[in-house]
Amino acid sequence: MGSGRARVWTYLIFAIVLIGGVLVANFAMSNPDLAKNGVDAFLGMPPWGFPCVAGGLGLLIYLLGLKLETDWPEALGALLVAGAVASGEFLLGWQKFELGGLVVVPYLIPAAAFIVLMGYSVVRSK
Repeated sequence: MGSGRARVWTYLIFAIVLIGGVLVANFAMSNPDLAKNGVDAFLGMPPWGFPCVAGGLGLLIYLLGLKLETDWPEALGALLVAGAVASGEFLLGWQKFELGGLVVVPYLIPAAAFIVLMGYSVVRSK
């Protein structure tokens, strides 16, 4: 994630985005009806549109980050993609992703997406 000052900025930006994502996810999971109605009313987009836009934006930021020397765009893009995967799972039905009765699988899919994207960026940057 860079060296010196760049590493501090990378972790700071990553922490702020992560905290914001956790707060939004907490709101959506504690108030699912309000979250679905709010998504329907916001900008007239269908509920599946927001995860698609966030995933596309995340991939764009990630791919642009691969061309830059600093690593924080890659981390931000990977986090946006993982968040889009998690929100897509939430909209489709969290229980549909519990394969074989394992409740942990829906949590592992976004984490795996994030780890794969960050692993690729680390391997590519060497």
